[in-house]
Amino acid sequence: MKPWFVLSKSLAAAFRRLLLLALCWPLCVGANQVDRTQSELKALKQRLDTLQQEFRKTQTHRKEAVDELRQSEQAISSGVRQLRQLDGERERTRDELLTLQQQADATAASIRQQQTHLAQALRSAYQRGQGDALKLMLNGADPNQLARDLRYLSHVSRAQHEQIEALRAELAQLAALQQAVSEKSTELSQLQAARESENRQLLSEKRAREQLLSKLSAQIQQQQREISTLKRDERSLTQLVQRLNRVMAQQAAREAARARAAQQANKAQKSQQAAKSTGGQPRKAVAVNTETPVAFNSGRPFSSLKGSLRLPVAGELMNRFGAPREGGGVSWKGLFIRAGQGVAVKAIAAGQVVFAEWLRGFGNLIIVDHGEGYMSLYSNNESLYKQVGERVQPGDPIAAVGNSGGQPDTGLYFEMRHQSRPVNPLLWVK
Repeated sequence: MKPWFVLSKSLAAAFRRLLLLALCWPLCVGANQVDRTQSELKALKQRLDTLQQEFRKTQTHRKEAVDELRQSEQAISSGVRQLRQLDGERERTRDELLTLQQQADATAASIRQQQTHLAQALRSAYQRGQGDALKLMLNGADPNQLARDLRYLSHVSRAQHEQIEALRAELAQLAALQQAVSEKSTELSQLQAARESENRQLLSEKRAREQLLSKLSAQIQQQQREISTLKRDERSLTQLVQRLNRVMAQQAAREAARARAAQQANKAQKSQQAAKSTGGQPRKAVAVNTETPVAFNSGRPFSSLKGSLRLPVAGELMNRFGAPREGGGVSWKGLFIRAGQGVAVKAIAAGQVVFAEWLRGFGNLIIVDHGEGYMSLYSNNESLYKQVGERVQPGDPIAAVGNSGGQPDTGLYFEMRHQSRPVNPLLWVK
């Protein structure tokens, strides 16, 4: 039998081995977890790199698509302007046709009156009998009376001849008017056919543009969501690897890191759940505008109109001036007013158009200079009605509401600026 102290040493050695194993076991488990996590992180990075390459390609395609979108929206703007011009020409042609018809009716009435007078004269001549002049010369009447009677008959004959010539002229004028009426009717029919053709072309271009914009926006949004998700996952895995490496260095630090990781994971899960619960919901309007600009005469400077103007369109105000935009980074320099497609955009005050062109990010943009360094900007329009250099008055339609420039919502983005600096439009309206 071994001495008690030998047994004590053996027990102590066994206890030390068990203690060392107990201490090393979590480290071995942590090392395996780190290896697995690093492998997952490597795969995730590869997936992220691939997706970012695809996104860069999509961005290149998007630039090309934006150029195509610019051409399409410029064509739509030009088409709507041509339709307005065709409508004006149709109205003028219709007015001319009405005037010509009225002239033709008046000429026909005059002809009927001339025919009545001529018929009466011929009937009178017939009743008097033929050869009046010859009878007068052979009846042996007084020569002086004979001369007077012959002169009277000459005047009557000349008057009848003039009536006949006037009737012929009236008939010729009626024929010319009827020809003009026919030509104007043909012109009106051609204008109507041209307008219908322009309408069909415009609708075709709008459908193609909407399909392109919808496809492009959906693709980019999907890739952005995937990239954001992968970046978030990459950050989470990187943090986890760092925490596990610290755990392997010190057991106490490992326990504290696990607690922090659990707490952060819980917060991340709550944040994701909150994001999911609010995702996909349509933006809510912050206010509603019902008043639009009306015509008024004012010789006062633009600065004196503060507090008396109206917003360019009626609709829902989707943001507040100066508030941060979604995604952060920049703030709102103006107001986005959600409104129906094609609604007229009206000038807030008198001024001169200094820009009317498609601009990247703003679509069909029109800028009006009001003097004293004040300008108003109207963007994302479907069509521009005014050109550079034209004068506008309060309440004049200058554009039509749309969603050009890649804007997902239909409406008007409106800014006011003084000396190039944005000012709050709501401080200038009633």
